[in-house]
Amino acid sequence: MRTLLVALVFIIFFICFMPVMIILFLLRKNHLDISMNVTRHIIRGLCLVLFFVSGTRITAEGTENIPDEAALYVGDHRSLYDTICSYICMTRPTGYIAKKELRKIPLLSHWMELMGCIYLDRHNIKEGLKSIFEAADTVKKGYSIVIFPEGTRNKSENMDIPGEFKEGSLKIAQRAGCPIVPMAIKNSENCFEAHFPWVCANTVRITFLKPFYLTDIPEEHKKFPARYVRSLIEEELKKPM
Repeated sequence: MRTLLVALVFIIFFICFMPVMIILFLLRKNHLDISMNVTRHIIRGLCLVLFFVSGTRITAEGTENIPDEAALYVGDHRSLYDTICSYICMTRPTGYIAKKELRKIPLLSHWMELMGCIYLDRHNIKEGLKSIFEAADTVKKGYSIVIFPEGTRNKSENMDIPGEFKEGSLKIAQRAGCPIVPMAIKNSENCFEAHFPWVCANTVRITFLKPFYLTDIPEEHKKFPARYVRSLIEEELKKPM
């Protein structure tokens, strides 16, 4: 029943909000801030509805660490619910680094563009670098970006040990000069992936660690900053729910 309700919510949203989507695209040309802010409220409302019908509860810790300025949020990736759980906590317009394959999905890709999402070609270094630069420019404009540096969802037996973080992921913060906020997401896989294809009620914990700049990283970790961020997230994930 929950799976059916989640699917129904998406169908109703895409149909009923299509006129709104068109208006937001028209606003985007000359009033980007208005378009981004309205989109944030709409998508956040959608996330709340999805939480309700899927029986998902979220425990958000460290929200005082969310900065008032645009930032690069770096998290572990274990579920499709990671985006929903993190987006609902954001206090400003926020886009996500997403795999380029999602660009082919009608309506979903349009809303992702309105959110400020950026598509990444994981198999083309040159195109990938362009996406990183685009993301940095987005942060400079005052909009936050979320990236999951593992590049794909963690499917290991021990989900509390993140996969390898791609070092190039933090170049966004380096180029934008913005703070990095490590983000530890725990138990989200039990909302869907662990019971695929069924959606199940569950509790997800998301913890925002203290923000820092690349220049703040201890000297011994500056050569591999992504590895350092991964270690911070892993330490948090090993804490019991």
